[in-house]
Amino acid sequence: MKKAFVNGQRISDEAVGFELDRLVRFYMAHGMTADEVRKNLPKLQEKALEQAVGAKLLLDRASQIELPVTEADIDAEVQKVVEQVGGEENYRKALAEQNLSEKDFRRELEKGARVNMLVSQVCAHVQDPTEDDVAAFFEANRATYGKDEKGNAQTLVDVHDRIKDLLRHEVRGRAVEIFVEELREAATIEYK
Repeated sequence: MKKAFVNGQRISDEAVGFELDRLVRFYMAHGMTADEVRKNLPKLQEKALEQAVGAKLLLDRASQIELPVTEADIDAEVQKVVEQVGGEENYRKALAEQNLSEKDFRRELEKGARVNMLVSQVCAHVQDPTEDDVAAFFEANRATYGKDEKGNAQTLVDVHDRIKDLLRHEVRGRAVEIFVEELREAATIEYK
């Protein structure tokens, strides 16, 4: 697989792997089968590389502007992680396994919080999908949603929140893509 460099800095395989994992989880949560993932893996890997480049550009931009992140914000993020991994003991083990100090981890969380704030600013003008948007998407893609665990055809009520999340993700993603494209124009990006 090709490598990408943003302003002379190589995008790590771990960053691409992280983005690929996110893509696979997202698409599978929205109906893509494991076979479809395997069939589309080269496209997903390419998309993951581009998303990792975009993430690097967003991270660099977020570090250039003043976005206020408080210690309380970071404490809240740490607490979310502690809950996700099953408690304080597992949190400490995870840090040790990754050879990461809590100070370094908090610094990474701060960077992530700044990127999230930047993305929120970029998407502030984006409207949520309407109920008509959700219904139209469902009608156009009814076959995609198939049957529930009892074999009954799924209704709009069954999949409403998934569709709304998918449409919200798409419209916010387009807003971020436009912003990242502007960042790309100002950056030096090389593929080798």
